[in-house]
Amino acid sequence: MKDFALELGCLGFTMRLKRLADALIQDGKRMYKELGVDIEPNWYVIFRLLKREGEMSVTEISERIGMAHPSVIALTNKMMKAGYLSSNQCTDDSRRRLLNLSDKALEALPQLEEIWNAGERGVINALEGTNTMEILSLIEQRFSEKGFRERTIEELNKNS
Repeated sequence: MKDFALELGCLGFTMRLKRLADALIQDGKRMYKELGVDIEPNWYVIFRLLKREGEMSVTEISERIGMAHPSVIALTNKMMKAGYLSSNQCTDDSRRRLLNLSDKALEALPQLEEIWNAGERGVINALEGTNTMEILSLIEQRFSEKGFRERTIEELNKNS
């Protein structure tokens, strides 16, 4: 059967990125379950950021990883429920909560980092001989300079 997303060419671009991301996340979930690790695949970025930077607010995390604030709240709430994050009220602003890795997270980090390092090597192996990461950076840069909406409207105006 033909892959319609491939047939769409550039119009299938976002669908193919989403499909790839979904496949990697689902495979990651199966891997963690198989390894007996009770985390979700997209938590690693929060673990790594908080390990490196220490206590941070949700807004700071959101800005550093380039994810929408509500998405970061959803991730961190799940991590807190699983016991991997602790939360403290900011002394300067009681509306802000500051997140830290919990003792459970710190205890789990050596095993998690071993898994993540192996995953990184696996991705490097899969991408060997390509310049995928450079191309991805270029795509991100170009769409941050001028987004899809602006580019599409520009093209529509060319034909007017």
